[in-house]
Amino acid sequence: MFRRWLDEGPGLAVFVAFSLGAAALSQGGILPELAAAALVPALVILALVYGLSDLSGAHFNPAVTLAFALRGSFPWAQVPGYLAAQLLGACAGVWLVTACVPLPSAHERVPPWGAFGLEAGCTALLLLVILATAKRKAEVGSQAGLVIAGTLGLCLFTADSLSTIGVNPTRTLAAALFSGTVLASWPHLLGPFAGGTVATGPTYLLRGPLNQQEKETANGQPGDGEEEAEDS
Repeated sequence: MFRRWLDEGPGLAVFVAFSLGAAALSQGGILPELAAAALVPALVILALVYGLSDLSGAHFNPAVTLAFALRGSFPWAQVPGYLAAQLLGACAGVWLVTACVPLPSAHERVPPWGAFGLEAGCTALLLLVILATAKRKAEVGSQAGLVIAGTLGLCLFTADSLSTIGVNPTRTLAAALFSGTVLASWPHLLGPFAGGTVATGPTYLLRGPLNQQEKETANGQPGDGEEEAEDS
């Protein structure tokens, strides 16, 4: 179990450092806005999924962890440990960014409930894709990382002109803790959890009950039908 936390924490630190760092460089005129908003986060997630998914399931997002738990593919007893590792990793990523450049400022062109809706909708779409690829792991295979990264990039590219969405509440919370904007960030903290929860309903209606492949995906197991030995 400790090995899985070591995967989730540093993995999310890398994602947060690259995505927030790219946004900061974009606001400084160094990176194109498209690259900062969508391309960099998508490429980082692509690398993390391919490199680390066999260790922890490559959640790197509490909304993903919650959706897997609601689906029944991930044990509720392990959720607190994953969430704690993700938060510590995200805070480490924000600290790395602040040590080099100022945190990027938020931009909102929609009211708070609009931002909440964007976060919920984009996260629901992302989780529908993640849960579908988990359900069909044998058929999708190594293409899952490309599909997930592409969906994340599409969501960020589409919504970034309207709101500073992250589709990841831990990334938002860590940045808000450093900038003192926790209360103002509520749409981006609650929206992804709402979207991830909603996504489990259509998944059940369209794809039926849980299967073994979903459990293997959520827990970082090899996918050959054999149960991974529990970490001591």
